[in-house]
Amino acid sequence: MKKRQSGFTLIEMLVVIGIIGILAAALFGGYRYAVRSARKAKAVEAVANAKDALEMLYQKAEGWPPALFRSAKGEQGFRLMDENVAKVLSKYGLLGVDIKGGVLRGVDRCGIADPWAQAVLKRDTSSSGASLLTRPVPSGGTVQDHLIYFAVDEDDDGFVTSDEGAPVKKIRAKAIAWCAGEDGGLGDCSSVAAKNAPANGRTITNADNVYSWQRGQEER
Repeated sequence: MKKRQSGFTLIEMLVVIGIIGILAAALFGGYRYAVRSARKAKAVEAVANAKDALEMLYQKAEGWPPALFRSAKGEQGFRLMDENVAKVLSKYGLLGVDIKGGVLRGVDRCGIADPWAQAVLKRDTSSSGASLLTRPVPSGGTVQDHLIYFAVDEDDDGFVTSDEGAPVKKIRAKAIAWCAGEDGGLGDCSSVAAKNAPANGRTITNADNVYSWQRGQEER
């Protein structure tokens, strides 16, 4: 009687490899979703903290420091929380800005960035904030595109208005902040509803933008 050979047949091996591939794809997809969700949650927190810091700045400085308005402007002409703003916040002990001897360090080298840019800044050890602004962010845009935007109530009427950079006509607030989200582009900020617009060969949507204000604060 012929003895049966032990081991796997080719078909059995292919089935096992296929199952492993399916499991690996599912795990990788779940991991990517978890990372994206975590960064979105961090962006919500970062934007809320930026807004709170601006409101505290107004109280501590007894008005808006002129240096705050020397900030650069990014997409659509909105003010960025760049290194000028970061230094003002550091002066008043706000947001825990990493600065030593007047020089910004760590993830604050370019200013106050969202989590997608912070991931790039953690990996890049360059000391120059200016050169880092053009570094690409894997999810879209550059580091500068991922700095947090802000606007404040400059005339003390209780509203932030569109000529100060807000993506809506009027918002009932002392200060607001927002970021472009994962894709690094603000898209059409005329409304909070999602609208697509091509830019630099990529699709930009404002659906993933993160805002510090809630529905009901807006007056169009």
